Amino acid sequence: MSGAGFGEHYRCCRGAGIVNRLEKKETGWMDKGTSESTKGNMNPPIRSLICLLLLAYSTSGVLAETKYPRTLPCDVTKNNPSVIFDCSSRRLKYVPAGTYSDVTEIKLSGNFIKKISKESFQGLNNLMKINLNKNHYSKAMEKAVDPCEKGMVIEDGAFANMTKLIELLADETHLCKIPAGMPLSLTSLSLRFNGLFSLSQQNFSELMQLKELYLDRNCFTGYSCERPFLAEPTAFSGLSALTVLSLSLNNLSQVPSQLPSSLKELYLSSNKIKMVNHYDFQNLSNIEVLDLSGNCPRCFNAPFPCDPCPGDSSIQIHPLAFQYLANLRNLSLSCTSLTHIPSSWFYNTSQLKVLNLGFNYLLKEIALGEFLVQLPHLEVLDLSFNYARQAYPKYINISDNFANLVRLQQLHIRGYVFQDLTHEHLQPLIKLTNLHTLNFGVNFIKQIDLRVFQLFVNLTLISLSDNRISPLSEGSNNSDIHGTSLGNHVIRHRSTDTYLDPSANNMLESGGTSSSYKSAPIFPLIKPQCSMYGKALDLSLNSVFFIAQQQFKGFHDVACLNLSSNGIGQALNGTEFIFLPNLKYLDLSFNKLDLAYSYAFHELQNLEVLDLSYNKHYFIVSGITHRLVFLQNLMHLKVLNLSYNEISTLTEPKLISSSLEELVFKGNRLDILWKNGDNRYRCFFKELSKLTHLDISHNRLKSIPNKAFYCLPQSLIELRINNNELQHFKWKALKQFQNLKLLDVSRNLLSFITDSLASCTSSLQTLLLQYNKIAQLPDGFLFKASSLLHLDVGYNRLHSINQSTFLSNDLNYLVLLNLKGNPFECTCAIVGFINWIHLNINVSIPRLATDVICATPGDQTGNSIISLDQHTCTLDIAALICFSLSFIIIFTVMVMAITKHLFYWDAWYTYYYCAARLKGYRSIITEKALYDAYIAYDTKDVAVTDWVINELRIHLEESKDKQVLLCLEERDWEPGKAVIDNLAQSIQCSRKTIFVLTERYVKNGNFRTAFYIALQRLMDENLDVIVFILLEPVLQHSQYLRLRRRICRSSILEWPKNPQAQCLFWQSLKNVLLTENYNRYNRLYTDSIK
Repeated sequence: MSGAGFGEHYRCCRGAGIVNRLEKKETGWMDKGTSESTKGNMNPPIRSLICLLLLAYSTSGVLAETKYPRTLPCDVTKNNPSVIFDCSSRRLKYVPAGTYSDVTEIKLSGNFIKKISKESFQGLNNLMKINLNKNHYSKAMEKAVDPCEKGMVIEDGAFANMTKLIELLADETHLCKIPAGMPLSLTSLSLRFNGLFSLSQQNFSELMQLKELYLDRNCFTGYSCERPFLAEPTAFSGLSALTVLSLSLNNLSQVPSQLPSSLKELYLSSNKIKMVNHYDFQNLSNIEVLDLSGNCPRCFNAPFPCDPCPGDSSIQIHPLAFQYLANLRNLSLSCTSLTHIPSSWFYNTSQLKVLNLGFNYLLKEIALGEFLVQLPHLEVLDLSFNYARQAYPKYINISDNFANLVRLQQLHIRGYVFQDLTHEHLQPLIKLTNLHTLNFGVNFIKQIDLRVFQLFVNLTLISLSDNRISPLSEGSNNSDIHGTSLGNHVIRHRSTDTYLDPSANNMLESGGTSSSYKSAPIFPLIKPQCSMYGKALDLSLNSVFFIAQQQFKGFHDVACLNLSSNGIGQALNGTEFIFLPNLKYLDLSFNKLDLAYSYAFHELQNLEVLDLSYNKHYFIVSGITHRLVFLQNLMHLKVLNLSYNEISTLTEPKLISSSLEELVFKGNRLDILWKNGDNRYRCFFKELSKLTHLDISHNRLKSIPNKAFYCLPQSLIELRINNNELQHFKWKALKQFQNLKLLDVSRNLLSFITDSLASCTSSLQTLLLQYNKIAQLPDGFLFKASSLLHLDVGYNRLHSINQSTFLSNDLNYLVLLNLKGNPFECTCAIVGFINWIHLNINVSIPRLATDVICATPGDQTGNSIISLDQHTCTLDIAALICFSLSFIIIFTVMVMAITKHLFYWDAWYTYYYCAARLKGYRSIITEKALYDAYIAYDTKDVAVTDWVINELRIHLEESKDKQVLLCLEERDWEPGKAVIDNLAQSIQCSRKTIFVLTERYVKNGNFRTAFYIALQRLMDENLDVIVFILLEPVLQHSQYLRLRRRICRSSILEWPKNPQAQCLFWQSLKNVLLTENYNRYNRLYTDSIK
């Protein structure tokens, strides 16, 4: 039990309600059928006993967990008695320091560790396994000319003090020598993908207990190895306990001599061995696995760099080379260009169970099969890709000697390349009662009667994938499987001269690991989810574009059928699989099915899994029938895959099924089905009453309509809505799902989440929110969310997290929290959250010390948030007081200096204004005005000047009744005096100031100056002296002009367009000039103005 699990049990035991709280967990120890009275009245002694048992069971785990600091750049896995540090791919440059005496395994692969010294593993003296694979220091090192300078340096004696070390992996670290001073306890050493070009006995003199040694790919094509791999004859002779030796892809030119007799597995694949001599294996009587594949390879169409032996010759193996291998169980001679298999090879190998002879030239040997007589215990035989170039025989030719393989369980004959398959040519295999797997894939078979396989009593897997098998023709007579009427198949020609399946030769790709041929089958033939149901038939990647009833006649026992990638385009009518009554798994993916009929698949009443993914051909055609009504007829269907069909419209608006438990609907167009304004498909999933798993990811959803969400089946346990475009999520709608355990809304565009998860769901255990745009987690987000165990908010936009967001102690139920990929702001605001991390050690945060890093500020960029120095955020009282005082003094001085320099006049004005307000208003006695009005106008406008001189002046100054004395710029200003002084004096010495306004004049700076001076009199003397004459409609949107019209409308005069009204204009102007403006104010504003 992990430390997190212990923490849960410990908190439960602390309170009186131990049982009730434990029941909230899905893995609660109390039976759900227990009555409430029994649960609530558990005796205290029993409760205490249970607590003690729980504590005793998990004490070691939690104690170990608490010793590991959060700054440790590794994930810790506790599995009594093992403690594993996973520090792989953490960009580490050094082995993590610290004393951890209980750690038994450390994984350091994929880092940038340059050097391993004697001090590197101090404090880790109890290590049993070390993984140093793929350690490169930097890109600069990778560009080094000398391969030995590219990677890690291991000092001699670096592991000498590690007396418990049993396994050391140092693959792909560019080592050029085996470090000396290895511990005597070492039993497994892997140094693959390095630069070890020569080996001597001294290299292994200290490894007397070594059992497994892997030295693959130290000198091979593509690597800087221009000479043969040199291994001294006595290099391995001292390894008396060695059982596994792997030297594949090392440019070896011969079988190493003086190998220890203890060897059980020897891998020599893909070397330069051209000859195996009589006595090469003389002392290796314990060998059980021998791999010689890839020596003198068949290079035609090889999917790897290939260097054949001279003249494309085969490997030369002495007829009695294997006579000493009495215990041999697994032999691989694939891709060795063999043309003949002598029977003498197997005279003394009666225990051989697995034989791989693929990628050779053994068509004649398959036809003769004399060597098969010597293999009575053979269980797996691989004869794949032994086709002859430029040949396409009519039938396969199998020797009668195959009948002697009475224990054969698997037979793989891929890549034989022939046209027709009949029972006559499989006759030698029919009596093999133990045969359960038959693989005829990639043979370009055109004609076949599937009833051939009815004669095999125990077949559980028939693979005919990657052929040219076509549907049965109409009216064909194939009732007699013993006949030769096979011309009823549609024949299609395809070139076979350049075909070779790269995936077939697993041994060459894997480099020959010790487990390559330990287990069967050699090839992954069909999905395990399909074959687990029973007998399986694989017809994928053929040309069965039409399914005929008779095609599967006699296959009543087939439970798994794979027809994917056949181009099937027919409209299924419920009769195609009538002879497959026991079919439970049907794969029809990657076809072009037309599901127009409601009774499609009706004949498959036992069907449980149906894969219809990637059948979009008809679904993307508009205007035709798109139906999924057939679901309601499949009473036992549990899993349906409709992925990537681009379903955007259906004839019926609902899916109906009383048995379906899992529906994969990703890669469709729910965004169209649920578009605004179209309510037909809102309850699309509602009638799936037993649905527990629903995947609607990759549906381009920008939002989910309320009704659509509330129509989802309430029985859901897992809901996946990831990889859409959701900007908002209806959290409150989760209340209807009482059993929901997992919710995946990752890879959307969510910016906000619910304030309280507990108010939305009480059952959710896993919430995946990674790759969204969430910038903040609400404070009460997890309050009372006791069911949530796993929260993933990685790769969002979280800058900071409040401590109150996550609960502590008894209130915290969280076990796993993923935070990596967020741009955290490492300031003092995040200290509270860091304290929460240290306090809640039972919460696992993957890659906390390496991938949960700071984005800002600049000096913290790239550092882990857990490494933030919290002391910098702590100020004592004295420091706080000194800082405050100094800040106040400096700030005051700066403000005063800046104010005096930049705002002296404003300060002076403010001072005198305030002083005047305190003293109160006093009238200032001024001299009597010299003029009745000063005329302000555009002197550069000839028309306006003419109007003022010849119209305005005459009507006001030369009038007989009331003469008005005007001040005109061109007549009354004092020559030689500054314009601003003349202007100020004119306005000051005049009772009124008349502004003659035109479009041009209001844009003039002189107008603004005169206006502000006149307005200043209102402020200084409380005299409103402004009068406007509008010769043109100007300032229509001026707020000031609009306000003035309301307060004193008579002070704004417009030159009339009707000449008859000019007399009224002049009279009104005289009245305004000879009276005070405030007497004309609107009474509504008089009090406020005064």
